[in-house]
Amino acid sequence: MPVTVNEPSGESHPLHHRKHHYTFRKSPYLVSLAFLLVATALTLLNIHVPQLIHVVGRSPGPTQFETRYGTCTRSLASSPNTTALLLPAHPLPHDVELPMPAIFDSLPSSSLVGGGGIEGPIGHPAEGDGHEWVCQDFPTRSECEQFGEKFCVLWSTAGYAAQSSLVPCLASLLSLLFIFLHRARRQQWKLVSVTMLIHCLLQVLSIGMILHVFRTDERFESKGSHLDKSFSFGVSSALVSLTHALFLTLTAYSARLGHSWAAGKSAKKSRRHRRTHSGRVVLIEDGVEVPVGERVTVGEARVVAGEAGERTGLLEGDSGEAAGGGRERATDSAV
Repeated sequence: MPVTVNEPSGESHPLHHRKHHYTFRKSPYLVSLAFLLVATALTLLNIHVPQLIHVVGRSPGPTQFETRYGTCTRSLASSPNTTALLLPAHPLPHDVELPMPAIFDSLPSSSLVGGGGIEGPIGHPAEGDGHEWVCQDFPTRSECEQFGEKFCVLWSTAGYAAQSSLVPCLASLLSLLFIFLHRARRQQWKLVSVTMLIHCLLQVLSIGMILHVFRTDERFESKGSHLDKSFSFGVSSALVSLTHALFLTLTAYSARLGHSWAAGKSAKKSRRHRRTHSGRVVLIEDGVEVPVGERVTVGEARVVAGEAGERTGLLEGDSGEAAGGGRERATDSAV
């Protein structure tokens, strides 16, 4: 026979307002760790690879210059211009080829790359044949005075926001380590989701400023200017962190609703417990059918069964008092 609980109709049991307890699978946190590592790696690439914007300086001369802009550095290189210096006024027959190598062979060595006679777009020597880059700090103080403080403020703020986004990644990593070591999976997902959302917002702020500068600054108006790899790394990092936060939040609420894919075995219905009309979880005899509306999860049954502590009276009654009607606990008299 099932255990019956007789309670006054006008009184509410202390457990009536208890929140439904749930557990959280460990596998979503392993997926979260993978998301976190990917987002952190993309952020580091976005910061340290100087390829946010790539500018190719087209010119009719024998040499063309390339410039790559990073968050705090700029790299310069020069390479031979493969475009013919003089184009024919009328199209040539298909079987006629221009002697392109001879044009450049006839030029003096001082005019070519590495000869010492070519200077970069800002007056510094550009070395290499297109594969070697000369890097320097960016933006410089002289450029801020020449092109205006607005550009420098926006660019420096974008770099600072990208670097600051590593702090939420570190906080998320520490939270995941705490979860794995202390099995605090039921509540710590909130901290991980919030920190990854902050990381996403900082990355969006950074790439938004870079995009604004790219579209408005005069030095990027040439046809050879385009957004490069590091900008894509920043966008990908923001998308990964946003997906991470949404995934963890969705999994947590699914576990709270009792979906087994998120909560695990504890989401299954207990066969030996039921919920009374007052909201209390009670034990019933094995084999007794539990109505659908009175079924509880295995996780709730475990939590309720584990609530008794060292100050709980032996044979505790329904009203929460010690057996016999007194207020004295059995453990108190043994002190």
